[in-house]
Amino acid sequence: MEQMKKILAGASAFAYMAALSTPVGAAGLYPNLPVPGGPAYCYNTVNGVCQATVPAGTPTLSGSETTEVDTGLSQGQFPQAESVPLSALGLPFGINRLVGGDMMTNLAQRLSTTKGIASLAGITPTAAVMTADGWWEYSAAGTTTVTMASGTTEVLPALGSTKALRFARTTSTTGAQMCLGQTLDQNQAAPLIGQNAVFSFYELNGAGQSATGGNFTVQMSYSANAAAAGTQATLGYAGSVGSKYAIGTNAGTFGTGGPTSQTAVTPIVQNVATQAVPAPTTVLGGGSVGSNGFVTFAGSTTWTRYVVAGLIPATIPGTATAVTDVSVEVCFTPTGTGASTSDWIELQGLQLEAKPSTVTPTLPNGVITPTAFERRPASVEALIDYSYWYYNFENQSAITAVANCVNASVTVTNCNIQFPVPMRIVPAVQYTSGFQAFTTTGYSAVNACTLAVATTYAVVPSNTGTVVQCTATTIPAAGTANILTTLGTSSATGVISASAEP
Repeated sequence: MEQMKKILAGASAFAYMAALSTPVGAAGLYPNLPVPGGPAYCYNTVNGVCQATVPAGTPTLSGSETTEVDTGLSQGQFPQAESVPLSALGLPFGINRLVGGDMMTNLAQRLSTTKGIASLAGITPTAAVMTADGWWEYSAAGTTTVTMASGTTEVLPALGSTKALRFARTTSTTGAQMCLGQTLDQNQAAPLIGQNAVFSFYELNGAGQSATGGNFTVQMSYSANAAAAGTQATLGYAGSVGSKYAIGTNAGTFGTGGPTSQTAVTPIVQNVATQAVPAPTTVLGGGSVGSNGFVTFAGSTTWTRYVVAGLIPATIPGTATAVTDVSVEVCFTPTGTGASTSDWIELQGLQLEAKPSTVTPTLPNGVITPTAFERRPASVEALIDYSYWYYNFENQSAITAVANCVNASVTVTNCNIQFPVPMRIVPAVQYTSGFQAFTTTGYSAVNACTLAVATTYAVVPSNTGTVVQCTATTIPAAGTANILTTLGTSSATGVISASAEP
């Protein structure tokens, strides 16, 4: 009898422990846990009174979090289950949906060489130009200057940052709005749809910008554009969808020339009670709401974090058409004249995150506050940047090998270009002639190349690489090996670029 009591007692204890650990309502394996970037929440209420609270989650994902997966190995091979880092599952974005929002780790492929943005500027009213990885710029009035500012004067203590993206007017560019933005493809945008999009960033005004008013504007918009692919009509230009967003936002009539059904996000006001107050109304972060969803902020010569939040609906308002992509931009209108060395804004720590839009008594607009800025490891950021853009401006300081080639004739060699990582889609490829190939099988002399798409046999780019045709005065016999190299002097001009920008 005593043994039976012990067994029954043990069974009761086991049942009690199971009851404690078993989620009510079959909430899955991990109920009632903190959510990264989420606030504390109540998970047990009795008679309307909270009895147990889950604490707030960590401000951001580190990239080292793990989850359990089944390996599916046949015949019971070990191991049948493993702990896998989230970063290994193709989920590198974490909280921040933007590419290159941290200028400390943004590869800035177009800005880091002497080729730089100066030769890629060429802005027209029909396109936007890429700057730092992920970011396009647009000005209908003419060219702008975008640089990666660095040094002690650009230190951002809140992030421990010594780099920022500087967006400045040229001497001749005054009186017209200039915008720097990013367009998200469908995969980037998917977590935002049906949720609040919370866009936050740090901004610094140049002394000249503050002297001429100091304001800047922010806008988020979305569309039902059908294509995730981008087209790079001209070297350095943004993808077709990005260019459309830039044009649609800056046209005289909002949406003219923009992507299909471009719609401005309605910014959420800071206090729901003020919604009936005539514009301008205040949004989270201290800005005022204007037409077409533009929020105006008074910039400062001291680094400040700004926030705009708004709902991204599942469908275009008044239709059943699904929303597919999202775009954000920061603009300012320079009014100064003469030298432009101080007429600029700098941006760093740009973040766009999805927050719950569910209305509650304590959260009448859902969650509209940002989390701490997510610092992705440089290695992870590089993978993301390369998946959108491959840019090889031939080295001007050293002769380096670029690709292995096979000679197709005595004047043509075909070279296999491998991208650093698989790109998100098959890219659009552009060439500017340059580089060089060997004229002898002994690799003792070289000839300059004219670059073009390979036509010797039917080769088209894939998302992992492409074949470039180098035509030179003299090439060894067909079938022999060759190497494409850089010129290694200041007169180098060659560019090979592959764009998967949306």
